[in-house]
Amino acid sequence: MDDREFEKILASAEQLRLREKQAEPWTDRYSDMNSMEKSMLLDELFALRKADKEREAKLLEKLDRMTEQLMNLNESSQAQVKVIDGLKQMIASRDILIEKLQKENAALKEQKKQDRKNLYGSKSQKISRKKKEEAPSHEENKDDFDGTSGPSSVSASDEDALSQAPEKKEERPYRKGMSYRRMKADKSVCHDSDFSRLPKDAVIIKTFYKYSYQQISYILEHKYQVIRYKQSDGKIREGYFPKAGEPDYIDVVPGTHASADFLAHLAFNHFVLNVPYYREMYRLSDHKMSLSRMTLVNWLAKGAAFTSALIERLKDRAMVKDSILNCDETWCKVKMNRHFLKKYVWCLVNKEQKIVIYCYEDGSRGRKVLKEILKDRQVKALQSDGYNVYMYIDKELVDTEHLCCLAHARAKFVYAYEQGDDPDAKYLIDCFGELYRLEDTYKLSGLSAQEITSCRHSLRTKEIIGRIRSKLDVLLSPTHPPRGELMDKAVNYLQVFWKQLFAYLNDGRYDIDNSIAERFIRPLAGERKNSLFFVGSRMANVSAAYHTLLSTCRMNGLSALEYLKKFFHEIVKGRKDYENLLPMTIGINTNKY
Repeated sequence: MDDREFEKILASAEQLRLREKQAEPWTDRYSDMNSMEKSMLLDELFALRKADKEREAKLLEKLDRMTEQLMNLNESSQAQVKVIDGLKQMIASRDILIEKLQKENAALKEQKKQDRKNLYGSKSQKISRKKKEEAPSHEENKDDFDGTSGPSSVSASDEDALSQAPEKKEERPYRKGMSYRRMKADKSVCHDSDFSRLPKDAVIIKTFYKYSYQQISYILEHKYQVIRYKQSDGKIREGYFPKAGEPDYIDVVPGTHASADFLAHLAFNHFVLNVPYYREMYRLSDHKMSLSRMTLVNWLAKGAAFTSALIERLKDRAMVKDSILNCDETWCKVKMNRHFLKKYVWCLVNKEQKIVIYCYEDGSRGRKVLKEILKDRQVKALQSDGYNVYMYIDKELVDTEHLCCLAHARAKFVYAYEQGDDPDAKYLIDCFGELYRLEDTYKLSGLSAQEITSCRHSLRTKEIIGRIRSKLDVLLSPTHPPRGELMDKAVNYLQVFWKQLFAYLNDGRYDIDNSIAERFIRPLAGERKNSLFFVGSRMANVSAAYHTLLSTCRMNGLSALEYLKKFFHEIVKGRKDYENLLPMTIGINTNKY
């Protein structure tokens, strides 16, 4: 800093000190105003101040709302990030699975090609007997065989590496937790050796057991001595008074001469193993027991009579509010008044509750049966095939969503393709296959219902359904050339039930098809094949009652035979608390295989 600048700073400071010492005279700016004008001015100033405060409050309120919106947007963005991460992981696992399947497919194709050469090729192409004996078979190494073909030759360096490296069995992730079946019986008897009977000069190396399985089957008749007596009041009574060590009660199902175990075996043989009554008579005759066909029928009917209250409770559980049901029906033959009539049995499945219900309902297939089954229950959704009776749901049960089976739609296009090699049918079959592959990916990834719902609304799914819709519009156009009868049926089915077929996208709890109901309808088909018909509606209802219990046991992973035994045992004891006698509440162990 030079001297001139320093002098300017000092002069400025001196001027400031002088101004501070000389106070400026106060002047009243409002001296020319009267009191009324001043009062009006003050009112105006206060009004302005009040308006400023209100404006400030509004701005603060707006700021709070914007802050809350930003926080909500932040939370939603975080949730979207999580969904995107999950989708990325799913896509990565899908790519890995696709790559693995492609490798396995290539290996299988190569193996098939080699097998065809060995079977149909020239003598030079066929493998000699010696090479066949030297080559390891898939049966011997089936635990290690992963579907890929090994290299035809190994280099010298690879041979050295293989000879030096220890053999280690490859651990595949899909085999984790698997165990091989082992022959095992419910009861075992151990027969030990007498070491004292060994020769004197014998030296024991080791001990082990050899296993042998024996079938023990017989029918045991129990006789309970009942005393009829008269008391002082003149009344005659009967009673069983067991001795010490004897059974505490008479083990006989009321209305029969069968014990709980015996009736359970009869029901299991007929309704699970599909043994007709006449074959059951032959089996019993081998055990020196004479039992008529009518007696067998009556005993099973008496046992089914105790299940009516039980089945009503299962219905209440299966059709609770907001439940999802799968429904199907199948025909049966009923003999009435020497005539054979075609009747129907309905099957309802609640996958979440693990309950299967069978209803005969006088063998009708009409709308009144569906009304009677559902009544006023508030079911969230019902999935079925394209039978027109189910249109009752769309027309009257507005709160219940109706879903149709996509497998039925696909099957119709498969039939059309097999009939005439229609390229449009093949195109739609491939599109349906893509949807099924996406569903398989969701299941393998272990996604929750909410996550599956988000995935089903992805651009990938929408693009596939868009292609199906575009192809359907082309097929429905008046300018499209004529096609076969089966193709017409498939196109019409897809057009009529378009909404119901793709309603599964609305909720991750829904299934893409109705295969679970069709799977549980098959036991009735097996019974129909072996027993041919029911004698009257009574036995059709008996069959529906037993199949309800047996299929519910199957759904819960329980032993059907053990459940029937325990259920009839509790009935014999006089229990009527049916809520505690359901397959899932009675307290039996799961079936371990």
